[in-house]
Amino acid sequence: MPRDDQCLLTLIEIPFVKRMCDLFDHLPDTGFFVKNDRSEFVHVNRALLHRLGLTHLSQIAGTTDHDRYPDQIADQLVEGDRLLMQTGEPLVDHAEVLFDAAGRLEWFSTSKYPVVDRDGKAIGVVGITRSYSGGSAAHRGHSAAERVIDIISRSPSAPHRVAALAREVGISERQLHRQFSGLVKMSPREFILRSRIHAAAADLRNTGESIASLAEKYGFCDQSAFTRQFRSVLGLTPGQYRRSV
Repeated sequence: MPRDDQCLLTLIEIPFVKRMCDLFDHLPDTGFFVKNDRSEFVHVNRALLHRLGLTHLSQIAGTTDHDRYPDQIADQLVEGDRLLMQTGEPLVDHAEVLFDAAGRLEWFSTSKYPVVDRDGKAIGVVGITRSYSGGSAAHRGHSAAERVIDIISRSPSAPHRVAALAREVGISERQLHRQFSGLVKMSPREFILRSRIHAAAADLRNTGESIASLAEKYGFCDQSAFTRQFRSVLGLTPGQYRRSV
């Protein structure tokens, strides 16, 4: 076994650290993970196993995000790990699209930190993920934005307007924009666009619906605009994406 993996496994077996890992097994709404320097999972808690439809650690140990997500999403996750280990800067409350327990793509808040050895060399990543939807209390200072995220995530094809969403949750557009910037590091308008694109990507994977029909379904003025925005978010045209999955 590579030295870095052995260091991680030894670290996890330290009594205090092991108790901390055990503690995360009793947090049903929070996924906890440890990865090595190749972004392979070394340890996860029960909540994350359940969310991924798994029952035992052996089913995920040694795998990466490429083993369960489309390449476009997995590439972003693995690149995030690489940058974190390279810079040493933690990633806090970062918005990521991940699978929920029903196998749907949903917005999650992820915080992760580098794991370093005695010489300060990064040997892995440790992190937690929580769903933005469902009225979580993870960000009490952003409750209005969180309600808007829930509204958008549950109906990405609806013709959402930022002003109307702000009125619905009882705050101004400026306040909503400020809360979004703090919570998901993007504007409400960008969140709406990305939610539509990810929902359309799920339809491309799971249905035979035409690209033109999906463009109309998700509120784009025409197929060309849909294709342009899809490529800006996922790096591929809708047609290329459908052929790649």
